Amino acid sequence: MTTTDDRDHRDEILSSIEEQTEDLCHIHDHITRIITNLEIGDEWFNGYEEPGRAKFDLEPMVRLFLYKYARELNQSELARRLQGAAYVYLRLGFDRPISQQIISHNKRNRFAPEERKLLRDAAEVIRTVCSEHDVIRTNEPALNPEDVQHDRVSEAEIMDAVKRATDLGFSEFSADRASNAKYPLEAYFERQGYLNMSRAGTTTASRRFARLSERETVPHGSSHNRTMKKVAKPESQLTFDEFVTGKQEPEWKRIRDEVLEPFHAGVENILDELTDEYYAEAGFTEPVHAAIDITAWNFYASPFMSERTARKPDKTPIKVTIDGKEKLLDPEHPDLVSGLKDSDERGYKFATITIIAENTPIVLGVEPVRDQRKWEKEMGLDVERTSRADIVESLLEQASRHVDISKVFLDRGFSSLETRDVIDRREQLYVLGKPARAKVDKDHIDEIQEHEVYDSRIVHGSQTFDGREHNMTYVYTPSKKDGDKYAVFTINEHVDHHRAEALLGQYSQRMEIENEYKTIKKHFLPTSASKDYRIRFLYFVIGTLLYNVWRMANFILRDAVDVDLGEHPPILAGELIELVAFCLFEPPD
Repeated sequence: MTTTDDRDHRDEILSSIEEQTEDLCHIHDHITRIITNLEIGDEWFNGYEEPGRAKFDLEPMVRLFLYKYARELNQSELARRLQGAAYVYLRLGFDRPISQQIISHNKRNRFAPEERKLLRDAAEVIRTVCSEHDVIRTNEPALNPEDVQHDRVSEAEIMDAVKRATDLGFSEFSADRASNAKYPLEAYFERQGYLNMSRAGTTTASRRFARLSERETVPHGSSHNRTMKKVAKPESQLTFDEFVTGKQEPEWKRIRDEVLEPFHAGVENILDELTDEYYAEAGFTEPVHAAIDITAWNFYASPFMSERTARKPDKTPIKVTIDGKEKLLDPEHPDLVSGLKDSDERGYKFATITIIAENTPIVLGVEPVRDQRKWEKEMGLDVERTSRADIVESLLEQASRHVDISKVFLDRGFSSLETRDVIDRREQLYVLGKPARAKVDKDHIDEIQEHEVYDSRIVHGSQTFDGREHNMTYVYTPSKKDGDKYAVFTINEHVDHHRAEALLGQYSQRMEIENEYKTIKKHFLPTSASKDYRIRFLYFVIGTLLYNVWRMANFILRDAVDVDLGEHPPILAGELIELVAFCLFEPPD
């Protein structure tokens, strides 16, 4: 596009950029990820008349200048950013950082003046849309290499630690594949690592991964999808109980069972290693403290259709009435997608149970969350949902395969008589948050606030569920999130103030699980719009295992080197996923 006569074509490009950015802002939380996931048309820019002489492909250069102008960087700042913020150059499509001279040369010689103006205008569109969606940030969604303590840890030591940890975590995964399959399963885990690192979707073209991989050929996106579905494919044969009752388990439960077996084998391998006498100190001691919580992986498609979409011949919407309004329900909307707390968003939900330990907070179990949706309740549908008590019982059962647990910490989202009964029956101590909705709770809080000296209170009582009774202590204490409000906790023992204070101090360590979820989502989950639960659950479980591998690798490294590596992990999460993607598995000769 080199003349002013192409104004219509220019407007079409800007319109496409704007539409794509709008869509991507619902998927990604950073402007860098928006730019790296734009689809750049082959005909948008001319480039060199002799493209064969170019050292770098045109598309990465287009992304580079969109990034430069959208981030409002000068050329020297851009060059430093490529050198300093890991993965920016990889995200843009380069196999190495490029210098300021190369940037300047490409700007002058590769893009005509009209194209340079188009790049600036397109970047302004991107910046404006991202600003409207509040995804403009000054940092980068990646690792800063200066934070990696390579001055005290050799590359060989890092590779050995990651290789050992990955072998422990993933050795039991397999797929029902032919003996003459073109790619080994490791090649797909490499590609999975690349997808996590670049925040790309599974159908992303393989060319960017192929540039960086040492393999002669790499799996294509469609092949990757098929293989991952095979890994998570449940047995088609009925179990004995299903045969007798004539009722088959929901598919999502069978997918859960299929994926969790190799997950638990990996967890057991990692825990055995953590307690091996080879190491100077064990990674943890039993009985352990554990935290349970729920996280969500957003899903952006609406469960409802517009009337226009419903009129299409391939659509068969279901009419439902919600809050007195008739809506058209998409029958293909995934069963395990439901509304998120305090939000209009929706997503797949997963519950986890994690060891609370300073350096080895290993995830012991994962459980799908199947909530009842509002329209299912309104329609009186009999769906097999998972109550919070069911989730807790399943997670404690999973964890019991590996360790003895003495204390369990849960937030108020799990508060119910049944949940407390589930834990108490296992003779485990719980500290469980409780909503301050009851009148008696409000009365206690009012009395505390009016007192001139005391700012907390403990009250002894008991709970009865299904004929079983156990002692309880209610603790009323100022909220750490909002000092003007009070938090209520329940403990299944009669304890005094000193014991209650100590237990709440231990409870505060459960916040590490929030950091766990942030790390998994930021580094160990790819972008996905898939409705297939095999893909969704497998990817979350793989992400969780990668988190365990990351923690295990750092434990091995701390033991291997005779220096103080500080309190932060010497191998950062972003670095681990790069090693999995490009360095870990030996390609065949």
